[in-house]
Amino acid sequence: MQKDSFGNIIPETITIKEASNIASVSEATIRNWIKTNYLKKYNGKIIKESFDKVLEEVIGKEKLTSRANKLKKDSHNNEELKKWVEIQLSEKNINIEKLAIEYEKKLSNSYKNKEGIYYTPLH
Repeated sequence: MQKDSFGNIIPETITIKEASNIASVSEATIRNWIKTNYLKKYNGKIIKESFDKVLEEVIGKEKLTSRANKLKKDSHNNEELKKWVEIQLSEKNINIEKLAIEYEKKLSNSYKNKEGIYYTPLH
């Protein structure tokens, strides 16, 4: 535990870049978390304790996640999805349109967002 010249405890900090790498989000997202007071700053850096708290208590649980972070949101297993598609394609009389609709439903929103996948509605 470090103290400044006045005897005050100096908190452990990380940079915005380090925080964005750890959380797998953009630096802009980290700045937004600072603006919304999710993260606390000290001398231009993020107080690590506030960052750890956000990772543990906020991400995946509050509305902020649905807009700004895909770290712990819904996900899917690519290998399982690939096997599922292969099984479906091996069946006789398969309805490709229904298969496509089910495939889209099985892709997580975070994956589609991250990869820039957008499907045009059938209608």
